[in-house]
This record gives sequence, structure tokens and C-alpha cells, in this order.
Amino acid sequence: MGRFLSAFVLVILSACAVAAQSTPPLGQLDPTRNITQPQLFGSFHQPLPEQYIWTHDAKGQTQAQQDAPRYFLAHFRVESVPQIANLYVAGPQNAEVWVNGTEAGRFDADPQSRIDVHVFWTNVTKLLHAGDNIVAVEGDHGGELVAKIVPAAEGVNAPAMLISDGAWKATLQTADGWQNVGFDDSAWPAVDARGSIEGNIDFFQWNSDAGMYNWPGYEGASPFLAHVYLPAVKVMDVYPGNGTFENVDALTQTDVDPEHEFTVKARLDITRNFTPALTLDFGREVTGRVQVVSDSDGPAVVSIAYGESMGELNNEPYLGDNAVFVGPHASVVGPKSAFRYARIRFLAAGDFRVKSIRLEDIYYPVHYSGSFESSDALLNRIWETGAYTSHLCMQDDIWDAPKRDRGRWMGDTDVSGRVIDAVFGDHFLVEDTLTRLIGPLPITQPVNGIPGYSSFWFTELEDYVQHSGRIEYVRSMHDRIVALLDFMDKDFNAQNQWVNHTNDWPYVDWSLWLDHDTPEARETTGLEYIRAYRAGAWLLRQIGDTQNADRFAERAETLTKANESADWTDGSYGPRWQTNAMAVIAGVAQPDQYGSIWQNVLENVGQPTFRPDVITPYYGSYVLDAMAEMNHREAALKWIREYWGGMIAEGATSFWEAYDPSWPKDDPHVDLQADDTAGYRISLAHGWSSGPTFWLMEQVLGIQPTAPGFAKTTIRPDLVDLEWAKGAEPTPQGLLKVNLRKTHDEHSLHAVIDLPPGVEATVLYPVAPGAGPVMVNGERQTGTPAENGSRVAIVLSKPGQYEIHAE
Repeated sequence: MGRFLSAFVLVILSACAVAAQSTPPLGQLDPTRNITQPQLFGSFHQPLPEQYIWTHDAKGQTQAQQDAPRYFLAHFRVESVPQIANLYVAGPQNAEVWVNGTEAGRFDADPQSRIDVHVFWTNVTKLLHAGDNIVAVEGDHGGELVAKIVPAAEGVNAPAMLISDGAWKATLQTADGWQNVGFDDSAWPAVDARGSIEGNIDFFQWNSDAGMYNWPGYEGASPFLAHVYLPAVKVMDVYPGNGTFENVDALTQTDVDPEHEFTVKARLDITRNFTPALTLDFGREVTGRVQVVSDSDGPAVVSIAYGESMGELNNEPYLGDNAVFVGPHASVVGPKSAFRYARIRFLAAGDFRVKSIRLEDIYYPVHYSGSFESSDALLNRIWETGAYTSHLCMQDDIWDAPKRDRGRWMGDTDVSGRVIDAVFGDHFLVEDTLTRLIGPLPITQPVNGIPGYSSFWFTELEDYVQHSGRIEYVRSMHDRIVALLDFMDKDFNAQNQWVNHTNDWPYVDWSLWLDHDTPEARETTGLEYIRAYRAGAWLLRQIGDTQNADRFAERAETLTKANESADWTDGSYGPRWQTNAMAVIAGVAQPDQYGSIWQNVLENVGQPTFRPDVITPYYGSYVLDAMAEMNHREAALKWIREYWGGMIAEGATSFWEAYDPSWPKDDPHVDLQADDTAGYRISLAHGWSSGPTFWLMEQVLGIQPTAPGFAKTTIRPDLVDLEWAKGAEPTPQGLLKVNLRKTHDEHSLHAVIDLPPGVEATVLYPVAPGAGPVMVNGERQTGTPAENGSRVAIVLSKPGQYEIHAE
């Protein structure tokens, strides 16, 4: 008889607030931060050989045709029948399997489950015989098929007797008796074999493999990712139910002797009303999965549910409540996701002893090369939380979020990418993500299907090159850069207004009238394009394509003039924060307009608003950039403390997909609004919300590279209302360090700057009106007046340490 462990959801009607437990000390939020020798998946795991297979005629079909039944056949030879053999099938939502003409199992997935791929298995030992054998599978309502027969007990991995691969055959139409021995399948075409189920990064995106945790031997992680095992920080909500627990405290320890292992003694309760359960708190948002290591001679069944908040865990865990079969002395895992809390229910345990129930933290191994610290403890926590949020999103490429959607989105990457460039200095993941997002030639659609995201592809690439110096990557992208810019230019009319000729989704932000095709969204998208043309021109100039660089620079100027002549109200760009911010950072709004923009629109940032003015932390990053450009850094810092600091005050250990300080606080997670919805599916770790991390480095420390690889950089220190600040950014030649401290004179600043080789820095040092020369390493420097005499520009061209202060 077949076995299928379906997902179920535990519903608790009472709302539960986000737990306000203490967070790890500053510098210890990321549990992987100080791991010097990461254990990479590629060092201990060989990708499984079984492949996803499908019919060759899938392209261009309607959805009904896609969902139609598929028929698969495979012949294989058995020299001698093993003592036990289990057949595993995954992919279709519904499947029927025959072995040598006899039905081996009929399986149906839970239609309410958010998990698309479910693993079905059944014992087929008695259906096998020595010699030639045949397996037939009918599957529908789902994706590609993967199958294998393993000569081992259920859940145990071993070399397979049969795997799905290019030797299988498949068709959409067949005759009666097709599953029987002797059926002539010579006319059937070979399958479309799509590669090893662990051999393609794309197979791990979008939660597409969330249900593969029950597949024997499946790790589901790219070879460059690492893992580490961590115990829970706290055990909560201990409910013995119809059994008893022993040594619960062992679940928070790393090494436990066998005599003090955690033990469950429970009876099987098919109603699940009185099953023992407990909740593990890992102390912060994490990404990975829960691992259960058995020390029992018999099998057990547990279920695992995750929650980024206690509200989500208790009411609506995003992936549901997933049953896991635990063989004797086996090590098993639940689905991969992002969470802080995990509830373990012991469905069929008997006398069940475990060596551990712990987190397998899955992460991309990078060093925190960049840093920021100041006299404001809240800003320090905000900086660290933003860096950690971006690191959580560095998985199999840079994702928007490790819970939902677990996929590449360019708008998200334009923000988190700037954090990655400034803090981690990563090359591989950034380039792989950008390459896959733009796709191959020819360019036939915007990046992610969103016109503005094409714009952000260019602005993140510009930031990346300025930090990394990877001109060779730009050169490899040359043809696609030009093709995407040309494709984008199709969306303007003869009056140089952005009109969406390509009929795509002009998404700007999850805010009223900015999340679909409206005049407001079109206006803002047109401004995003101008910013992209400037970035594209800069990139092309770096690789010597001056002809196209001049063409798109001129295009940016033409579009800027068209916007200048548009009928904007009160000298600003409409009433929306997002539109005005983009006008400023795109260089469309001119300095003489800043006063009107500030007074009429952006001065209201942080003030209580009505629904139309809601802004996500994502576009909040561009608002912060605009506030700095208009020299309102003090207001920007105030907003950072209130807005991003507000999330921290409500229990955040990573920054949320959406937030507004005015939203209810009894259960903050359920009240978050984004993605055209609200509630627990909203992510509590979203890379697009990490903007203050790079902003503090750019605007307080003042570090802004202006040429590839920091060959030239501007350092414009501004302590604003801080007493001191220090930090560093990685360059290709080493760390660039800035250490700032206010002196007794309110207009004076003591700065120590460490320049690595190959970096020429223009320091814009603040001076009082009428002040004398500036002292640089004890020598007087006059420099060049800048910013209307409020600063002096000093050029530092040699490596070394520079101490700068007023005379």
C-alpha cells in the first residue's frame, strides 16, 4: 500500500503578538558571521543523478494542455530482487504508478498545500522480478516527474536500481494497456530530460523544491552554499499531550551525552488532538531547515511547521505543517525556509529518543568586510540588521526573501545589492544573479517583466562596478546592455513621455496607484528610465563604447528636458514621495527645485499619513538617497530611527517586506501590507528593506566610489547629530577606513582615513565660514572650496593613513 504524508495546518484562533524576546548582542546577530572554515555542500554532497523529465511537446501549450495527463515508461533490468525496494515519485500533484503491469500506488497531493512538489513512495519489492522490468507512471496537475527505485528501507538513500533520465519515454496520448508488460512503446518519443534535480540553481528557486525534503539523499542546495548546525535558544509551549517528555533542556545544547538525550514517550493519535508538541525559538530570523536526528531503534513520524513570528506559526505557517518520516537512527530534515520559530509535533513516536532537534542553517559564506559603528546604539543595530537581512537573501543567487518568494527580483537586488557591494564585496553571486535576470539575447521583455526593474539592472551594475572594478564583466555583457537599453526606448512616444508601448507591468511600489498601470506609475517609471540611461552610458564608457555611451547620455538629457517642460505642480513632481525621490536621484529635478520638493512633499516623510502615501522600506531607500542629495541628512537620520528603528522596537531581527509605524501592534505580522495582500505571507526578511545599511556608509562615513574599483572615490563625512562614527568598505586593494569624531568646535571634525593602494580620494571636509586651512597629517592644506564654501576638497592620492582636522 502506498504511503503519502500530506501537509496540514494547525489553526489557532487567538492572535499572538510577535515575541519581544531579547536579540543577540551587537555583532552577533548573524550566527555565521565568525565562521572561518565553512563546510560547503560541494565538499560533502554529490548531486543526485536522477533527473526531472517531461514530454518534449510542452512548449506553446495552453494551461489545460499543460495540466493534461502525461504517460511515462521505463524499462530496467534486475539481476536479483533485493530484500526491500521502495519506489519514489515526485512532481505531479496526482499520480498512478504500475510496476510490471500491477498497480503499485495511487497518490494525491493536498490541494490546500502551498507546497507544489510532494514526494510519494511505496514498497514495490513483491512486484519486481529478476530480468526485465517496466515502470509506468501517469501523472497530471503538476510539473516535471522525478522517480527512482531504491533497494533500502523507506527514507534511506542508497544507489538506485532505476532513476528517471533520458532513457525514459513519455507521451500525451496512449492506448489501453499501455502500462502492461509487453506493450509496444517503440513509437513513443524519448522524454525531455532536464538535468539532475540538484544540478541547476533554478530548481531551488521560488519554493519549487520545498516538498523534496522527503526525497532520500536530497540536499537541495548549490555546492557553493555552506551549512552549520545550531541548537535552539529556547524551548517554548511544551505540551506533552498523550505522552511525556524527558530532558527537554537537551534541545538547547550542542553536545548531549546519551543518558540525557531528549525523549518522547507517546501513543499514536490519528486525530492529532493530543499529540505531544513543542516550539523551538532560534533567537532571530534564520534560513535553513530543522533537522531531527534519531537515536531510536524504531521509526517515528513528526511534523514540522515554521513561523517568522509566533502569530504565523500559530495561525498560518507559510509552508503548512509538514509530516516527516524518521527511520531508525536516521537523520531527516523539514522543508527549507526562513523562520524564527519551529513547532515539532510527535505524531507516531512510541518511545522515541533523539540525539538532536536543531537548525541546519544554510548560508552563503562571506565575510563582513565592511563595517559601521557610531555613538548611536540604535543606528548600529539598524546597520547590522540590514546587513544580516541582505545576507539571509544570499542563497542560490540573490533572492528577494528566503521565505517568499525565494527568487530573483531586480528591484530588490538594486537595494540589497548595494549592501552586498559595500559590506561583503561579493563577485560570484552578484554577477550570476545579474546575468540570469537579464537573460540571453535577444531581449524581448523587461527584466522580471517590470519596466522599472530593467532600470535597476543598470543602476546596481553601476554600483557593483564602482565597488569591484570588474570591467571584464561589463565587457561580457556589452551586447545585452545595448539591447536592453534599446528595448526600453520603445516605451516612449514622440513627445518623450513614457507610455508603456510594450504593455508590461509598470510596477513602482506597493502603494496605491503605484502598483499597476496608472499615470502615477508611468510618470515614475519614466524617471527610473532616465536614471538607467545615465548608468548605462557610464557603463558603456568604461569599456570604450563611446558611440553608444554618447547616444544614451544624450537620450537621458532629452528625456530630462521633456520632464522639465511637463506640467508639474508647485515646482515638485506630484504629491507622491516615490516620484519626487526618483526625480531627485535621477538628476531630473534641479537644485533650484529642491526647496519646493522638500516643502511640498518630502518634508512630510515620517509624518502620519493616510493609505495613499504608504511606502515600503524598498522605495524608502530611494527617499533616503533623495533626502541626502537635497542635504537633509538630519531628517533622514530621524526617519531611519523612527521607521527602521520602529521595526526593531516591534521585535524585528531582520527587516520586513512592508511596514508603517501607524499599523496595529498587537500582532504586527498579520497587519503588514504588501504584494496586493496583507498577513502572515508577508516576509519578515526582505532584502529590499536593507537600505539604511549602505546609506549610513555613504552619507555618514561619506564613502562613495566614482570610478571602477575605487580608483577614484569621494569621501564626504557628515556626523549629523552623532558624536562619532567609524567603519570601512572593501575595495579590490584592501579596506578603506574612515574614523570620525566631533571636536569642541561644533563646526569642526576630526577624521582619520586609511587609504589602500590604488585609491585616489577626494575628501569633502566640512569647514566653518571663513575658516583657515585644514591640517592633514600635521601639514596645512588649503584645498578647493566646495558646496558654497561649507566644505573644502582635499585630494589624497597615495596609500596610507591621513589625520585631518581644522587648524
